[in-house]
Amino acid sequence: MPSFVAIAVLLAFFGAGQLGAAEKALPRVLILGDQIYQQPASDLKKEFKENAEIHFPRLEPGVVWNSATALELLDRQLGEGSWDLIHFNCGLGDLIHRLPGVKAFRVMPRHAGGIRTTAPEQYEKNLHILVTRLKATGAKLVWGSTTPIRHSSTNVFEKGKEIEYNALASKVMAKHGIPTNDMHAFVKGLIDMNKPAGHGADPFFFDRKPIHSPLREILRKNLGVVPVNIPKP
Repeated sequence: MPSFVAIAVLLAFFGAGQLGAAEKALPRVLILGDQIYQQPASDLKKEFKENAEIHFPRLEPGVVWNSATALELLDRQLGEGSWDLIHFNCGLGDLIHRLPGVKAFRVMPRHAGGIRTTAPEQYEKNLHILVTRLKATGAKLVWGSTTPIRHSSTNVFEKGKEIEYNALASKVMAKHGIPTNDMHAFVKGLIDMNKPAGHGADPFFFDRKPIHSPLREILRKNLGVVPVNIPKP
């Protein structure tokens, strides 16, 4: 009888340990996008450090995130394990102008003969494939619309062209039932669209204003998690 009691105690101990580990497992959030999402991901990590795991995979130097490279790198970006929520965007890397006729990516201004990286019809096709693959993960998906392009001092972007591509993306997301986080409208309300960004960094510079609050609300709404460390305005 004592041996049965000892076994029962051990089973209860290990069972409680596994239950505790499950209770401590935090929801996992994957943010897929270009460099504009690096700082938002960092801000969210700080704010949700006790309530959610925020992941933003870095790209190797020289790699430009667009709808084509998203498909090429997706398996690596998804990694091992499952995700509870995936927020994704590609757009600016599709809209940037590049040197034509070469495989290696080199930015080239429009006035020098640069061509847009991804044609509209190819962008739409790529998004359909991307969404289909992401849906297979079983994660909740949220698409982030592409942020505004204002005057580009380097002339490698065409002002306002993202509106056409956002319309294509909206059509794709509606077909697949994917909600959209309207980052375009949010950022447009933050910055002066008639004033070029400082440091020639358009459209990757937002006048030093944080842009992660819409993502914060998405985490609250979809995962029921709350931030623990929101900085004072």
